[in-house]
Order: sequence, then structure tokens, then C-alpha cells
Amino acid sequence: MRRLSIYHIAVFAAAALGLTLGAFRYARRTFSTDQSVIPARAEQTTPIVIPVSDGFDYAVGNTRYVTEANDKDGWYNAQDFGENDHLGEDWNAKTGGNTDCGMPVYAVSKGTIVFAAEAGPGWGKVIIVRHRLPDGKILETLYGHLQSFQRTSGEVDRRERIGRLGNADGVYPCHLHLELRLSDCPSWGATGPGYSRDRKGWTDPSDYIDANRSFKRESD
Repeated sequence: MRRLSIYHIAVFAAAALGLTLGAFRYARRTFSTDQSVIPARAEQTTPIVIPVSDGFDYAVGNTRYVTEANDKDGWYNAQDFGENDHLGEDWNAKTGGNTDCGMPVYAVSKGTIVFAAEAGPGWGKVIIVRHRLPDGKILETLYGHLQSFQRTSGEVDRRERIGRLGNADGVYPCHLHLELRLSDCPSWGATGPGYSRDRKGWTDPSDYIDANRSFKRESD
């Protein structure tokens, strides 16, 4: 039997070490990107300054107002709040399919971004904006399945572009998943389940926007 030289022993040892490190890196990467069980959550280390809202507009379309129906404004709500236990609304352009990929997504009101990240399988890129009402109450809006970010931190204005409409990294046809959360939402600051029979802490986004298009100033 031929004896191995010191050189060959060193080569084999380096190869074995490389395979071990490669397997470790793969396992670490796989674990860190699988967030289907533990939802992504915003982690704040400093106090959040939230501007006071002066009203709400829609998150899609060239104007500040669209309707949920598939009509002449070019947009429609393909899956309403509560339908199939849905915790938000799914907004599509009337042209259908992936024709709306990359179209602008707007903040529905003044607020502060508290989360902007890849949120795991089924979510893609997600932004969460926190809003302060004139009476001091705090709300959150979530914008899911984005193709890209245009803002990832700081204060945003009403109808400021914050991202582009996407397909959750190819999981769905392009659409915007929009949620509006109350302060008792169990997924506050996090992506959450998207669907649930228990809708406590969530409310119908379009109904809320329609009822709160503007707020009177204290001086009025």
C-alpha cells in the first residue's frame, strides 16, 4: 500500500475542512431565510418620532383616490378584507396578470417607516409605516410583496413613493397586499399571518381610508 506524503495529507485535510464549512454556511443561510414560522418583526433601539396624519389616501394609482371596483380608475381590489379570512386587501391594475409589476406604491398617510426588509417566503419585500392620528392614536399600514424599495427608513409624506409593486419574489402574480392595523394588533411591527379567522387588531383598509380622507386641524 502506497504511503501518503505530508503534502497529500494536507490537501485532504483542507478539502475536508472546506466541505464542513460549506455545509455550515448552507445550513446557516437556509435557517436565516426561512421565516415561515417566526414572522419578521421590527426591532427599535431608539424612540420613534411619528408625524401627525392630516388624512389618508390610497396606496396605488395616479390619483389620491381609487375605488375597489374594476372600473375606469384603472385599479381594483381583487381580494377584500375578510374574504377567505384575508387580513388585508389585494390591489391589482385592471390590465391584470403581471402588467402592474414595478408600478409605484405610495404611503397612505404621513408616518414613519418602522420595518423595511425581505420578510420570508410568501411575503417578499415588506414595508410597515406607523401613523399618528390627531387624537393621539397610533395605526400601522403594511405594504407586502414589493418588487423593490424606494424608502426604507425615516418619516414619509402622504402619497410619497415608498416602493414598487411586486410578486413576492415570484410566488404570486403581481399585486399589492395592503393591511391597516390598530394598536392592539397581535402582529404589531411584524409581517403577521396574512390570513386569520381572528381579525381583532386589523380593519378594512378601504373603509378606513374612505372615512378618514382628511382631519381637521386643532385651529379649525
